[in-house]
Amino acid sequence: MIKMIATDMDGTFLDSEKRFDPEFIDIFYKLKEKGIKFVVASGNQYYRLFQKFIPLSEQMYFIAENGSYIAKGATELYCNTINTVDVERIKDILITYNNLLIVLCGRKGAYILKKDCIYKDEIKKYYCNYRFVDSFDNVDDDIMKFAVFDPNEKLDETLKEVRKQLPPNIKVVTSGNTWMDIQNKNINKGIAINFLQALYEINPDECVAFGDQMNDYELLQQVKYSYAMANAVDPIKDIAYGIANTNDEQGVLRKIKEILQI
Repeated sequence: MIKMIATDMDGTFLDSEKRFDPEFIDIFYKLKEKGIKFVVASGNQYYRLFQKFIPLSEQMYFIAENGSYIAKGATELYCNTINTVDVERIKDILITYNNLLIVLCGRKGAYILKKDCIYKDEIKKYYCNYRFVDSFDNVDDDIMKFAVFDPNEKLDETLKEVRKQLPPNIKVVTSGNTWMDIQNKNINKGIAINFLQALYEINPDECVAFGDQMNDYELLQQVKYSYAMANAVDPIKDIAYGIANTNDEQGVLRKIKEILQI
């Protein structure tokens, strides 16, 4: 019996225009009737995710910032932050790359340098609670993650360079074709979904999950019924229980309806 369904957002639940089929609203209430918890598991900011699903938000679960932040509706359940020494080290590394957009992802909001306001349209896709600052040095917040956008689309090259310089307890992982995330090595979506499984005494074989990128790898490993999108990267397809239609074909909704016969 399925008790929990978790899905990534970009490239998975959302289509290329960052939208989902309104049919989801009906499906969501049918899941509620069956007692199935619906979890949004994303690298995106919590505030952005919550906003996206209003008025359903209070009735669902959110794994944000790749697992660094977990909430039930508006109630925080867990938060994982980077220690101050590592935050300073990461800032020193990234600031040498003039061509990168750096987003400092904090508990209270996101912070972007004023020089990068030219990327506002890109930022708005993933953040709704953000502000432009003169410097990162005066940011007073608990930092969960650094999100890095490479407008030149040389992400693999940049990732390799940055990875060599990071502190040993910090990792970097791609979250799209032009974005990478830097955060504590001991956090990921899989650990976050395991937190919810333990909290509600739900077994992995009672869970379904969907993903498309490497930041979904551990999420898919933590459930029995793991589905890679048809548009997913190959390593995600290799570990998946099955393949769902593409995000532009609303593959998540189609697979949910198929599994639960709704």
